[in-house]
Amino acid sequence: MIKSQHGTAGAPILNILETQGLINVVVVVTRYFGGILLGTGGLIRAYTGVVNEAIRNTKIVKKQKGEEICINIEYSEIEKFKYYCKKNNINIIKQEYKEFVKFYIEITTEKIQKFKANIDKLNFKILKIEKIREKYV
Repeated sequence: MIKSQHGTAGAPILNILETQGLINVVVVVTRYFGGILLGTGGLIRAYTGVVNEAIRNTKIVKKQKGEEICINIEYSEIEKFKYYCKKNNINIIKQEYKEFVKFYIEITTEKIQKFKANIDKLNFKILKIEKIREKYV
């Protein structure tokens, strides 16, 4: 009969995630028993080694509170607006071309406040701004 080694996976993995400051993360480690008993220390090293390796090989994405908004502009303002978004690291989700151009963007709360405070100083004219929803970006 094989006795399970309690505390060899969950707590050490959680400790690594907390040490790295990672939240909203799911870690799944599957270990198939190969007939060799590793003992408590060996299991902890195996699980934490896999998690550390996964973290090293993963791109960490930091999310901030923000909004998805729709901005309507004239066709003549497209390139100026795209340049502004690129320069300020604002993600354009999609564009719709009708009587005017609708840009759907993701923007952090901090950037939307700065954007709205300086709206009259921009080098392009905005016809309309509409908040679609709050989200993490």
